[in-house]
Amino acid sequence: MMKILLIEDDRSLAKEIFEIFTDYGFDVETGSSRDDIFTKNGYSFLILDLALLGVKGLEICKKVKEQKGIPIIVLSSVCDINVKVRWFEMGADDFLVKPFSTRELLARCIAILRRYREKLKNVLEFEDIILKKKEGRVIIGERSIDLTRIELQILELLIKYQEEVLPKDFILEKIWKSKKNARTLDVYIHRLRKKLGEKGKHLKTLTNVGYILTRNI
Repeated sequence: MMKILLIEDDRSLAKEIFEIFTDYGFDVETGSSRDDIFTKNGYSFLILDLALLGVKGLEICKKVKEQKGIPIIVLSSVCDINVKVRWFEMGADDFLVKPFSTRELLARCIAILRRYREKLKNVLEFEDIILKKKEGRVIIGERSIDLTRIELQILELLIKYQEEVLPKDFILEKIWKSKKNARTLDVYIHRLRKKLGEKGKHLKTLTNVGYILTRNI
């Protein structure tokens, strides 16, 4: 299910958007400050109120676009072509002036997702760990992490099945098409955990069972 993060402090409007989007089938998480953009995880679409971002709004928009590569819709009571142009230049996919119909917002969101369908399949996320499959690139916060091909494949599996215990045999079959490299897998997991730094604590070993990428630490 597609998860949308809505940053809007007008409770009445936020409630209306939440209801129409969840009725359509989206998973919607709400926030009321710009900090929520970086503290909340797992979303693939961002809808935000320009007024809540302050003077660093454009910088935040550019940062989210560069790191996550997700669609962004900006909501604003400001109807100024120069303002709109600057937001589009920084990565916004749409700019909707208040007041607006929530049905129109939903329709615009769906239209944007049609264009992003393949691109979003390329991005996996867990906490602050972003894996871009086609580029073979992993980003944690501001840092790019250098992983080997095997490490990337293991991390991709762990993120896809996050919060699920993956038996060693399952990972071995997926990566090596064999169940005879258990010790090799242990070594790769150790290296991966180390490269993930602080986030490595989320990669847990279940002795004689397998591994899990979990928020329960």
